[in-house]
Amino acid sequence: MNASAEYPESHGDWKPWLRRGLFFLQVGLVLSGIVAVKILVHRRGWEVLAANPLFPGVVASEVFLLGFLLNGVLMDYKEGEKIPGELAAALECLASEARSVRELHPEAEVKGALALLAGFSEDLLAWMNDGGLVTSLLNRLDDLQFSIERLGTWNAAPLQARLLLELANIRRIVYRIAVIRETTFVPAVYGMAYIGTGLLIGGLLLTDIKPFGESLFFIGVISLLLIKLLLLIADLDNPFALGEAMSVENVTLFPVALAVHRLKRLVEAG
Repeated sequence: MNASAEYPESHGDWKPWLRRGLFFLQVGLVLSGIVAVKILVHRRGWEVLAANPLFPGVVASEVFLLGFLLNGVLMDYKEGEKIPGELAAALECLASEARSVRELHPEAEVKGALALLAGFSEDLLAWMNDGGLVTSLLNRLDDLQFSIERLGTWNAAPLQARLLLELANIRRIVYRIAVIRETTFVPAVYGMAYIGTGLLIGGLLLTDIKPFGESLFFIGVISLLLIKLLLLIADLDNPFALGEAMSVENVTLFPVALAVHRLKRLVEAG
């Protein structure tokens, strides 16, 4: 059987590359505007500030703020990288445990629970891809839990407890994704970083740095690094933002997509 027919595609998606291209275009346009303003300020003689020994301290303060933000958002991003694999494992464990009930008790009504599980997994993948309200997804999870609880008629207590534990893990992870999406890491520090970057770039534009050609180069490099890092931090703050057009750095949902594919084949096989 062709591998592409058996498993969902994990690589070769052009959308992330298009988003990265748009991201660099956005940074390039902002940088071009800064350079153009510097040239205008120089020609108009508006460079009212002189180079000052305190300038390196301003740069160091801004770098410290950005480093603090980057370290914080990376923690959530690293946690987010584990979530798709954990969800996929929980979904497949639920399916395996439900099938084992039918092996021990052929009269058990398992197909309905498996169909609900496959439907929920598709809704889960769609929600992780596109975002939206989590309420409908939790309602589907409630229906799935009621169906799993009915298996307790045939299922042994320890196995039933394992099924309910996997459902609880899925519910916990869904809420965790919702919290990561809705929470901005220390908004006050974000504000300070944006204000500091604006003041630093503004100071560079108004400072008389000679020779002028070299000043354009250094202003361009510093502005590029600061703006790129700010946008990167804002993007990393939500690793589940595939539904946002300008989001570039997102965790892969391939494990969940693979679990959905396998569950659908399991239901179709009966």
